Amino acid sequence: MATNVKISLDKRRSKKDETYPIILRISHLRSTISIPTGYYVREKDWDEKGAKIKNSYKGVSSVTRLNNLIRKQQVKALDIITQLQDSVELNKLTAKQIKERIVNKDSQYTFYKFTDMVIQEFKESKRFSYASSIKDMLNAVKRFKNDVDFKFEQLDYSFLKSFEAQHRNKGNSINSLGVYMRNIRVIYNRAIKEGHVKRDFYPFKDYSIKREKTKKRAVTRDFIKSIEDLELTEGTRIWHARNYFLFSFYAMGINFIDMAFLRPNNFSNGRLEYKRHKTNKAYSIEITQQMNGILSHYLEGKNHDEYIFPIITRVGDSVLEFRDIAQRRRVYNKKLKEIGEMIGMETPLTSYVARHSWATIAKRKGVPVAVISEGMGHEDVKTTQIYLDSFNKDVLDDYNKLITQ
Repeated sequence: MATNVKISLDKRRSKKDETYPIILRISHLRSTISIPTGYYVREKDWDEKGAKIKNSYKGVSSVTRLNNLIRKQQVKALDIITQLQDSVELNKLTAKQIKERIVNKDSQYTFYKFTDMVIQEFKESKRFSYASSIKDMLNAVKRFKNDVDFKFEQLDYSFLKSFEAQHRNKGNSINSLGVYMRNIRVIYNRAIKEGHVKRDFYPFKDYSIKREKTKKRAVTRDFIKSIEDLELTEGTRIWHARNYFLFSFYAMGINFIDMAFLRPNNFSNGRLEYKRHKTNKAYSIEITQQMNGILSHYLEGKNHDEYIFPIITRVGDSVLEFRDIAQRRRVYNKKLKEIGEMIGMETPLTSYVARHSWATIAKRKGVPVAVISEGMGHEDVKTTQIYLDSFNKDVLDDYNKLITQ
């Protein structure tokens, strides 16, 4: 084993009583790091060759017992390193990370505490949507456990099946359960990587996350035309909602949160250039006549660093900006429902309909599935199909015109 743990006297530093700390010195990939054992002796009481305390030491009643306690710490550390080697993780870790695995062997992190930490990290990195999704999962687990916290080892197969049963008994959907389960899995995998729970306890080895086919959300191009032809008072909430919906449809199903963050500098050389907030995937879309018709209402008088659409009003504070988006989305969907009723839709019109309609109309017009995948940013084989090369921008532009005109 290239990684070693040796018992040593750290002579680099001493206490006032001239004793030195006994440490476990870890050597790994040409790096060394130490773990204190909590014991101190003077240099004259230390057997350098035997790496143990001499019998001359008078600080305890039994030197043999003390040496055995220190040796036991070494054996535990070596056992953890052996487990890491068996799981092919060892050479992927730094000496510092190995130390953390050893020191945090008996992790003090509970499921609630660890999940709260991850949520805070997402917020600090401004991934508010993901933080909100993880928080929803945590709240659901807390309701299931009556707010009683627990260790990761207790989150086993039986836990998952019971959580699923309660969720379904309440009449909730399979897909919302799937979101919770995937987020639980994310947290559990993170805890394993950070050494807070053994991989042996992983509960998803035998549990399959369920998914059911989503109800059709798409509408035909005739319905889109009816929305375009509605006579609405300019500047009203319902007027803005119609504009957001149509712009989303014209721009290959751009999400509401991505529209909210658009600035004038996202438009140049006749193209819309932006990165999707959720995936960081880059998009480049030719600005069509329909898109220009909507943008003309919002771009006039805007500075290059202002948001185009009046969705975010509390600019500069990322937390408040995210809250503005969430609040405006609720109003947006409420007004879309009214629009749907105005054009005689049997099912509620929502923000997702624009994205689904773009894809469905594309499919009906014979657009290749791989082109739809590229346009919508899908990479999951379950969402579309596996495809190899990216399509040229002109290909996507031509098909987008075919779909939206």
